[in-house]
Amino acid sequence: MRVFLAVDMEGVTGVVHPDQLTPDGRNYSQAQKYLVADVNAVINGILDVYPEAEITVGDGHATMRNVLLEELHPAAQLVIGAATLSNKPLCQLEGVQFGADAAMCIGYHTKAGTQGGLLAHTYIGSLIAELRMNGQAVGEVQTNAAVLSSLNVPLVLVSGNSDLESEVRAWTSSTAFVATKRTLGPTAAICKTPERTARELREAASKAMISRETWYLHDIGSTRFEVDTKQPEQCERACSHPQVIAVSSSTFAVEADNAADAFRQLWSVCLTALGDLPFWLR
Repeated sequence: MRVFLAVDMEGVTGVVHPDQLTPDGRNYSQAQKYLVADVNAVINGILDVYPEAEITVGDGHATMRNVLLEELHPAAQLVIGAATLSNKPLCQLEGVQFGADAAMCIGYHTKAGTQGGLLAHTYIGSLIAELRMNGQAVGEVQTNAAVLSSLNVPLVLVSGNSDLESEVRAWTSSTAFVATKRTLGPTAAICKTPERTARELREAASKAMISRETWYLHDIGSTRFEVDTKQPEQCERACSHPQVIAVSSSTFAVEADNAADAFRQLWSVCLTALGDLPFWLR
């Protein structure tokens, strides 16, 4: 059994504020410990069912160098490094293309524009005002689910902020969900203790691995992504990309026969739209 864990940070146990999310934040080191504890709990749950499972963890937040390798469960391997086009054209999912039987999204958040959403954004907060997939506004989890499905990998478990659950349930009732905290607003939540979330994540991961009849492929076939940019000049830069479709002065689109190929195009265009890459993408 091969399992890929796509890991973000905003939806991890105890994380509620931007000062926990980047290396220059005063509470970042503690958030790293919360992150690896959540990931290890999920890994333990997988191993409870498949003791010989091959587990790959994709560090998918910001610098993508957040998971403490020395504290990661020894049964896992870790994808580390910035999501530049030469490194990670699949961004949070880079590595899954080498083979996986199931995937989980751990530590996620709601999409850009979510009213009262805890640390809500979609991939690049400074760029993406809204991301639409085949005409529907989507967040990172639904996008990842479509990309995974185009690679024939089911998404079997999601964990994150409580407000994310309704977003997930709008497109699947099958994928298991664990809320690590109860959202109060953009930078506050009622948080469970690490001990409690570890128990819940381990149990949910075990159940997800046992319940293969519920495994879900979010197959959408041919895919069009549209991005509303935060600033017109970002869209102007995007439209210089050879694969882009200009929609308006603030909206661009890409298309492909499947979600994985469309996402690779999308990520390439997003990096072009940014111009000078921020520190976390270098």
